[in-house]
Amino acid sequence: MRQQDVDNREFVHRIDAEDRLSFVNDAWLEFAAENAGPDDAEAVLGSPLMAHISDAETRHIYRLLIDRVRETGRPIHFRYRCDSPNVRRFMEMRMDVRPEGQIEFRSRVLRLEGREWMPVLDPTLPHRSDHPLQICSWCKAVYTRSAWLKLEEAVQTLDMLAEAVLPELSHGICPACSDRMTSMGGAP
Repeated sequence: MRQQDVDNREFVHRIDAEDRLSFVNDAWLEFAAENAGPDDAEAVLGSPLMAHISDAETRHIYRLLIDRVRETGRPIHFRYRCDSPNVRRFMEMRMDVRPEGQIEFRSRVLRLEGREWMPVLDPTLPHRSDHPLQICSWCKAVYTRSAWLKLEEAVQTLDMLAEAVLPELSHGICPACSDRMTSMGGAP
C-alpha cells in the first residue's frame, strides 16, 4: 500500500429550499467526472439531490441531516469514505445553512491511500445483478451473510473476484454508521 498524492480541492455544492441542486463548483464537477458522474453543471443543476443518492437508507440519513441543519441553523460536520478502484479516500463534509433555506455542502479529502486495484469498485466493468452485495455508503464495509466486513476482507471472504463477472454492489448503510450519523447529527 502506498500513500497517494494530496488532493487539496474543496468540493462544494448547494441545494435550494426544495432540495434541488442549485450550485456546484468546478472541483465538484471534476471529482464527479473522475468517478463516472456527470461533468457538466447543466446535467445536475435543478435536479433533486436525492436523485443522486443511490439507496433509501442513505437518503433517509441525508434527510435527517438536512432537516437538522435547517431547524437548528448549526452546521454538521462528519467523516466518510469515497473510494475509487485504486484509492481509498478518507473525507469530511460540512453541511451549513445558507439564506433562503439553502444548504451548502463542503467536502474535502483528509487522506488518500493507494491500494491494489479493486475491480469490484470499477463501474466500467461488467457486474451481475442477480445477487447484489450491500456496501455501506459511509465507511465502505460490505455485508457478508451475517457481518459487516471491511471491503478488502469481504472480497477475500466471499471470493468476489473468482468469477469473470463481478457482483454488483448495492449501497446502504451499516448499523455503526447509521447509529453514528443519527445519534450525533453527523458529528464525528
